[in-house]
Amino acid sequence: MIRAIIVDDEPPARARLRHLLNEAGGVAVVGEAGNADEARELVRDRRPDVLFLDIEMPEVRGTTLAASLPEPRPFVVFATAYERYAMDAFACDATDYLLKPVSRAKLASTLERIRVRLHHRSDTERDVATASALQADMWPGALPPIPGFDCAAASLPAAGVGGDFYDAFALQDDTWGLLIGDVSGKGVAAGLVATAVQGRVQTAARHAKLSPADLAGVLNADLFASTQGQRYATMIYATLDATARRMQVVNAGHPGALLFAATDGEQVELTSTGPALGLMDVARFTSTEISVPPGSILVAFTDGVIEALDGSDVEFGVERVAILVKGLWHAPAATLCAALLDGVRRHRGARQHQDDVTALVVKGTDR
Repeated sequence: MIRAIIVDDEPPARARLRHLLNEAGGVAVVGEAGNADEARELVRDRRPDVLFLDIEMPEVRGTTLAASLPEPRPFVVFATAYERYAMDAFACDATDYLLKPVSRAKLASTLERIRVRLHHRSDTERDVATASALQADMWPGALPPIPGFDCAAASLPAAGVGGDFYDAFALQDDTWGLLIGDVSGKGVAAGLVATAVQGRVQTAARHAKLSPADLAGVLNADLFASTQGQRYATMIYATLDATARRMQVVNAGHPGALLFAATDGEQVELTSTGPALGLMDVARFTSTEISVPPGSILVAFTDGVIEALDGSDVEFGVERVAILVKGLWHAPAATLCAALLDGVRRHRGARQHQDDVTALVVKGTDR
């Protein structure tokens, strides 16, 4: 049984295609969407085999949506009334291109092509898809509520299983641990190391009760010992005292987080306080103490955000991050995270599979 989602901004077009798929048999329509945001949510939650996708839609075109889907992504079949979009469609690695009104014979041919491709998917591809789903389930999703703060994080792997990681967890005495990091490379190997580092942080922080700087030193030694210097990770780890509104931040070779002041939005970059983890057996780390009063915003991100390239090899850059944050100053942290990921998607256009993308936002709020 082929699991399908239909995406079209016109309800009559969705109804006709749903009817044709039911007639064809062997297809379960597991969801319908009228725009890109609804479609992304459905794809993430339902994990279909194929996406039947209109091209001309308001706000986000179908080709842009298709290019933005993370791996492992469903097969994409474009259904449109316009022949002129064929080249754009196949640039997105579309499985097929159906002209409206869709004929039964053409649809049957398309479904047979999808069945053949599903049958020939390798065991490795299926394993990667399973690993990707497991990794997504291990991420904390919505971060735990912290009194006086609005926190959120989100991640978009480039190849199904990603090397980025994030976390947030309670420590003691109204203190919380916040984490974002990036393992060198992409794919399953990077994902395994990322999962191990994320778990080690929780153990060292919650049970050994190490300070951010000491924790980075222990992680560095562990990673070097287990990978012989062949893998490294960058990381920002912070302890947040929610009562005092103070943070101790260690930056192990990671892109600098941006702290925006509550009064005028002036930004300060929290640069590295030590090397990347795992490059040498012994390394020294220090931490920086910052204040996060109501109205201030801390934004941390992996290099996949600022190094994302468009079609002309122009990077997304730190300045675009700052502009986006200031444009959504009063928005919830989750909205800001989603906007950052979407901004990167739009910037990359058809060049989606560059690097993992992760963002973490901490906003100081009134109690």
